[in-house]
Amino acid sequence: MTSRLFSFFTVLVSTIILSNYGISQTTFPANAKIMCLGDSRVEGDPTFESYRYEFWKDLVDCNWTFDLIGEEFDPLAYPAYQGITFDPDHQGSGGSTTSDILTDLPFVLSSIGSIDIVLLGIGGNDLLNNGSSYVSTAIANINSIIDLLQIHNPNIIILVEQIAPGMTSIMTPDATLAVSNFNSEIQTLSTIQNSGGSTVIAVDMNTGWQDSYLVDDTHYNSIGAEIVATRYSNALKTLFNCGVAFTPEIEINNIEFYPNPANSILNIEIPHTLIPFGMFEIQDIAGKSLLSRQIHHNEEMIDVSKLKPGNYIALFSNHGGMKIRKKLIIQ
Repeated sequence: MTSRLFSFFTVLVSTIILSNYGISQTTFPANAKIMCLGDSRVEGDPTFESYRYEFWKDLVDCNWTFDLIGEEFDPLAYPAYQGITFDPDHQGSGGSTTSDILTDLPFVLSSIGSIDIVLLGIGGNDLLNNGSSYVSTAIANINSIIDLLQIHNPNIIILVEQIAPGMTSIMTPDATLAVSNFNSEIQTLSTIQNSGGSTVIAVDMNTGWQDSYLVDDTHYNSIGAEIVATRYSNALKTLFNCGVAFTPEIEINNIEFYPNPANSILNIEIPHTLIPFGMFEIQDIAGKSLLSRQIHHNEEMIDVSKLKPGNYIALFSNHGGMKIRKKLIIQ
């Protein structure tokens, strides 16, 4: 299988090591209130993906009880997962800058009540509109946002993005410098803010990012949404015991399912680094398993000729706790 007809999914999981945060895993807090906060990449749209649905499924897989909160409501329809209906509440707003979030946040906090965990994805609009000269202002605003969240809950957990770039065609030298400097400052900021009862973690969305993860100049397609969701959920898994086995340190790996669309044979290629291998499964969009097979080799062929034409979900999981889920089209 040396030729590549179609790379169905390339996943990069940032290496996360527990000792980096100086803490050990504990039990996930029951009914945790989680707010996804940021700009259009958080909000999503009928024409581009948000990470929120994939992130929600990752948390469901851990058997955690939680409530996604926020004043915004996603009107799109999403398939139920494991018999559970997607929670559409969030605090993402298209076009928002760090200044917008900082200005609105006191009113949001007074309205929605308690928050245990915040996923903060912000800064792209600042940098693409204003360039590298605005990095210090954006970072100062994010520091103030974190201060407000910590005043609201001194024990709050904040996952703050080191943001992914836009499409290569719009990343001028100054925009590239702006993102690089911003992400470096986010790492420093998180280290400084990670003190007392509050945990602040920088989550790297930048490393290994590709144009193929975007549907337009700045927004995720389904692949990008899956990658962002996985990096967020893996960060939480460094803090809390997941209901399934989890290996906190995962190397960069490429898994390929092709061709996609498929009509008779689906090829799977898995790196040796994912040993022990696990289970490959095809589900309908409601999550019902239609085909499953143990994977024992780096190269496998799956007969999909009996599946009716349509959209499906391809799922690979291994004994180390990695799960990779992506859309599959059968013709």
